[in-house]
Amino acid sequence: MVGADREPLITTIIPTFRRPRLLRRAIRSVLNQTYRQFRVCIYDNASGDETPWVVGEFAKSDPRVQYHCRAENIGACRNVSDAAGRIDTPLFSFLSDDDVLLPDFYNTALAGFEKFPEAMMSVTASIQITERGKVSSIPILNWQPGLYRPPDGMLHMVRNGHPEWTSVLFRRELLQELGPPDIAVGGPFDLDFVLRAAAHFPVAVTLEPGALFVIHNESAGITGGLEALCPGWYKIICKLEDDETIPRKARNQATRWLTRDIKRMLLRSSVALIAAGNWSGANQAISYLEQCCRLTTEPFMLKLLAKSCRRFPLSRRSLAGLKTAYRRVVGPPVSFQPDQQLESRFADYARCLEL
Repeated sequence: MVGADREPLITTIIPTFRRPRLLRRAIRSVLNQTYRQFRVCIYDNASGDETPWVVGEFAKSDPRVQYHCRAENIGACRNVSDAAGRIDTPLFSFLSDDDVLLPDFYNTALAGFEKFPEAMMSVTASIQITERGKVSSIPILNWQPGLYRPPDGMLHMVRNGHPEWTSVLFRRELLQELGPPDIAVGGPFDLDFVLRAAAHFPVAVTLEPGALFVIHNESAGITGGLEALCPGWYKIICKLEDDETIPRKARNQATRWLTRDIKRMLLRSSVALIAAGNWSGANQAISYLEQCCRLTTEPFMLKLLAKSCRRFPLSRRSLAGLKTAYRRVVGPPVSFQPDQQLESRFADYARCLEL
């Protein structure tokens, strides 16, 4: 074990805004790492609450904890992008203030770099889990461990599930080539960053869990809604289409699969919003189907459905019967079936959520 007084090899950035209780857990998960040569930098987006006190309690006993407070809220994307530009260690990672690193994350990711020195990203499995400890998904469970050369890593991400960047360790050279996360993308800027990295650089992958991606009512994907995600997804697709450094065949495959995924999500959302009588939300989802997926037939049919349900409110009940029909169009949800060895460890993961 490397002593904490050595020069740090890894910087972990934790952006935060008004989540002092969850932030305490996130910081603790970094300090509990079995690998000790790191620093953790908290970038407070002008929370104006007890966040400085929470971080200060850790910093008093551990100088590896560093606190930076913005004079004003500059937005989540800009907060992360600016923090990335200040990294000066050979390796770095990002940790959302509501997520958790598992104790061996650094060691597991470093083993990936040792096995594949040419890799610029070392990916571990991110476990999507609720605050009550129920595991809903492990995005890269369909991958094979090993080295993925560009653009194969990107293609695997868009086809088989991408890792949350919480469970990825990056080399700093990657920032010098790609630049920091693109604030123009908005909500899914983390997905954009890992896709661009995997499109241009080798990726080392292990299926050993490295982090918990915690799903709760305040999660960005839940509170942000379609408005936060869809325009960003469309920008990601456009960027991939225009990136001539990626082979044309790979670009075509990636954009086709990404468009497929956003189409499925928007079709499900449109029907659910119509059934709930949320007309503004349904109109927004249908509009994104037209803009992001460049569809005409499906939006037209959904508009007719919304008009009918709005005129005859009782007809919304019949939408339950459409479940089988639209599943045939968009495909059934992917079932999550972990192996017994992994399932036996879920109780240990749930204990990591304790505050």
